[in-house]
Amino acid sequence: MILMMFLVLGLCSLIAADKAIGVFANSNTNSIQFIDPNTNTATMNYLGGELGSYGGGLFDVVITGDGKTAIVSNFGDSRIFFIDISGGFDVPPTILGSKRIGFFAEDMVITPGDEYVLVSDGGFSSRIAAVNLDTWVVTNNYLGNRYAQAVSITPDGTTVLAADYSGRAVHAFTLNYADGSLTHIKTVRIAPFTPVNVAISPDSRTVITSIAGYSGSAILYFDDAGELVYKGVIAMPSKNGQSCVFNKDGTKAYYLSNSQTKGTLVHILNVTGVGQVSPSGTSIKIWPKLGTSQLFGVDTIALDPEERYLYVANPTLSGGLASVAVVDLESNTQVGYIPANGIPTGIAFTTIADED
Repeated sequence: MILMMFLVLGLCSLIAADKAIGVFANSNTNSIQFIDPNTNTATMNYLGGELGSYGGGLFDVVITGDGKTAIVSNFGDSRIFFIDISGGFDVPPTILGSKRIGFFAEDMVITPGDEYVLVSDGGFSSRIAAVNLDTWVVTNNYLGNRYAQAVSITPDGTTVLAADYSGRAVHAFTLNYADGSLTHIKTVRIAPFTPVNVAISPDSRTVITSIAGYSGSAILYFDDAGELVYKGVIAMPSKNGQSCVFNKDGTKAYYLSNSQTKGTLVHILNVTGVGQVSPSGTSIKIWPKLGTSQLFGVDTIALDPEERYLYVANPTLSGGLASVAVVDLESNTQVGYIPANGIPTGIAFTTIADED
């Protein structure tokens, strides 16, 4: 009987871990919530007051490839928190621990093999931290006169890209997986444009920057030799890009902008080849409109694993709303919103799609 109980509990845990789940951080209430993409509903808020100080502010969320661990950044506390979400909707999440980064922790990305979480600064220190996901050892990489307000990594794990807002550039690095150190390999200047985020296509070749203050996006790509090349700027239908996400086959990208004059819009971009990006002519209005400034690097939009819906959180805290907008990607329209117990910022989904 006891053996049977353990087998049943183990099976339930496996089923919970394999169910698609979204996680978003409520910056001002110091909590997280789960999204069920099958019902477009959110759970109660979890871990309120346990993820560092309320004044620090939660920003980004990333999830390991196995869907079992979420990591949340607390900006003012200069700390990231590791959260066990393996129980899915059936078991409340628990904190596994935290690590102090040594600078204002804002944007994060996990390496494709779950070796490290890379963290960039929400202020203006020139550092990227690499935290080993097995040992939790923190390697602080000092970048000299290069700054990193956002960090990303190619899906093949070969190149780390950093958006340098004040330097009007994108920096490329290689990651030494043995010790978490970064080696600078190239800087691409995109002046006068000021990047706040950077997205990389699933084939690791095309790069889209989110640009604040301009109606445009700087496009880069990796050529056949692996060299990062500046393709140029494409005109966007509105100003103030903040986040961008590719679909799984890399043929489309969804670009979030929060213009003062045109409101909050998601522009659908067509990707027809390496570095070949253009607006599709379809822009999705998000209502009510959100604030007009931009968070550095935080991924505030996400696709569910089956790519039925796009979810839009707040691209900034100023004017932020207590909700997550839901966009139906069949009709390319917002079909509603999910009430939140705070101001949602970073949002991420597991990569596991429901089998049913």
